[in-house]
Amino acid sequence: MGSDGYQVKAGMTGQARQLDDAGTDMDGVSSAVKSRTHYSYADTGGNDAASALNAFVTAWEAQTKTVASALHELGGKVQLAKASYHGSDSRVRADVHTVPSGGESGLTDTSPQSGRASSLSSY
Repeated sequence: MGSDGYQVKAGMTGQARQLDDAGTDMDGVSSAVKSRTHYSYADTGGNDAASALNAFVTAWEAQTKTVASALHELGGKVQLAKASYHGSDSRVRADVHTVPSGGESGLTDTSPQSGRASSLSSY
């Protein structure tokens, strides 16, 4: 940017992409788990074990879907925040360029208001 020392660096795209990619990975885990949601007595060595394992795998599949959804949502929110910050930074940069530098500000009356001095008078 200019020589005024103000720079805009929007580096959140990579993090948003990483979150979304992690969500895609969790989608894959969910698909892998879903293919084995019904274990039988022969698979586990007992009806109680099969029932417990089936309940566990069903809960695990639901959890992976929740985590994947949350990661995709977080990635989207980071991307939205980046766009919001970029817009705000652009407005600030434009406003900074409109501030006059040097010379008189036009404010010459530094008399105390209501009998007390301004806290800004030392600046």
